[in-house]
Amino acid sequence: QVHLIGLNIGILIQAAPQIFGEVMGEIFGLIAAEVLGPVAPTTYALAEGKKALTDLEARATVGKLALVP
Repeated sequence: QVHLIGLNIGILIQAAPQIFGEVMGEIFGLIAAEVLGPVAPTTYALAEGKKALTDLEARATVGKLALVP
């Protein structure tokens, strides 16, 4: 299982281009092997906006969040 939290790619490219290349190579390899793929957004009803923010703050979500009217 892979967890990636708060990666700033721009800073990584500037500060450690060699590491950036290695990390991207590994990520692309995982995508090609279909180990890593897109995650569908977590949806919340518009009335649950407060819960969406609470879950986001608690890092209880994965990927994008969407509020549905």
